[in-house]
Amino acid sequence: MTEPSSNVAEASQPKSFLQKFRYILKLVLINFLIFAVLAELASLILVHSKKWPSSRPSYHVNYNAFWADINPSFGVWHRPNGHFVHKGGCYTVEYDTNSYGARDIERTVHSSAPRTIVLGDSFIEGLATPADVRLTNILERDTGREHLNFGTAGDFGPLQYSLLYKTMAANFDHNLVVVGVLPDNDFHDMSPEFRKSVGDGNRYRPYYADDFSVYYTGHFDPQSGESLGDHTEAVLRAYLASYHVGQYLYSLTYWRTLSPYSGYNDYTPLDLARLEHALLDIKTTADAHGAKFMVFLIPRANDFRRLHQVGTDRLGPVMQEWGSQNGIPVKDLLPEMDARVQNGSKTDYMSYFLACDGHWSAKGDAVAAQILEPWLAEK
Repeated sequence: MTEPSSNVAEASQPKSFLQKFRYILKLVLINFLIFAVLAELASLILVHSKKWPSSRPSYHVNYNAFWADINPSFGVWHRPNGHFVHKGGCYTVEYDTNSYGARDIERTVHSSAPRTIVLGDSFIEGLATPADVRLTNILERDTGREHLNFGTAGDFGPLQYSLLYKTMAANFDHNLVVVGVLPDNDFHDMSPEFRKSVGDGNRYRPYYADDFSVYYTGHFDPQSGESLGDHTEAVLRAYLASYHVGQYLYSLTYWRTLSPYSGYNDYTPLDLARLEHALLDIKTTADAHGAKFMVFLIPRANDFRRLHQVGTDRLGPVMQEWGSQNGIPVKDLLPEMDARVQNGSKTDYMSYFLACDGHWSAKGDAVAAQILEPWLAEK
C-alpha cells in the first residue's frame, strides 16, 4: 500500500537544474525563432518598398566578394571571368569581368589604334550603373576610341591606381592615361590612420610610408573572400532581407558619427602630398610608355553642398595649378557640372546621383562625358 505514495512523492520533487536549463533554453529558442521570422517578414516589406535606400536580396548566390583583396601588388580587385548581381534600393545591375579581372569587355594586349587607359575607383568602374551608360562606355561610343576601364570599388585609392597601372594596365598598348580622382574618399583610401579608425586596418592593402616608400598591411591571401564564413555570408546576403536591413542600420550608426565631409575642402597637407606623389608615379610610368597623362576631379553631393553654402572649392584651383607646373592637364568637374543644373536650382545637382546611393546616375555619367569629351580632344 506504500507504492502510490512513493510515486506521488517523486512527482512532487522539484525539477533538477538540468531540466530547468533545458526548459529555459527551449523557451529562448522558440521566442528567438518567432522574433527572427517576424523580423524577416518586416524586413521583406521594408526592402521591397519603393523608397528603400539600400541593398536588397538578389535571390542569387554570387561567389562571395566580387571585390576581394586578391592582387599582390594593389590589393582589391575582381576575379577573372566573374559575374555578380548587385541589387540596391533603386537599381539591379549585373557585373561581368574579363579574363584579367576588369569590369570591361575583353581587350587585346596589342593594338595599332590609339587607346586610352582609364583608372579610378567605383565611379570609374560604374558601381550600380549598367555598363552601357557609364562614363567610359559613353566616351568610347562617342569618340570611336577604345577606353580600357581599370576602375574598381572596394576602397581603392590613387596609390593603388599607380600600382595597378604599373603592373597590369601598362601592358596594354595605349597612348593616353586618364585618371578620375574622387576627393571624397581617395584621400581616406591612402590614410592608414583613417582605415584603422573604421575597423579596416588589417586588410591587405598598400600605403605610403613617411618617405613615400610603399608598405603593406595585413596578410596576402589569394583566396580572400572564399572561406566558409564568406560563403555563409553570401547565402545570407542573397536570401535574407533582414541581413540588408542590418547592414543599412549599421551604416547609419557609423556615418552619423562623422561630420559632413567634403574631400574638395577638408583635406590635409599630407592628404594632398600623397595624392600628388601617386599621380606623379603614374606620370612616370606613362612617360616610359610614351603615353600622355590627364586627370579629372569628381565631386560628390557634399562637395556641391559646400560650394553652395560657403562658395568654396579649395582643391580644384590647387590641382590645376599643380598640374600646369608638372605638365599634367587637370579638369575639375565641380564648377562645370554645377553650372549645368537646370532652372537655376540649388539642389538639382542631386539628379547627378542615384536616389538610393551616392554614385552617379545615368545623368551624372552623361553630363561628365559631355564636359570631358571636348577637353580630352583639345588636350
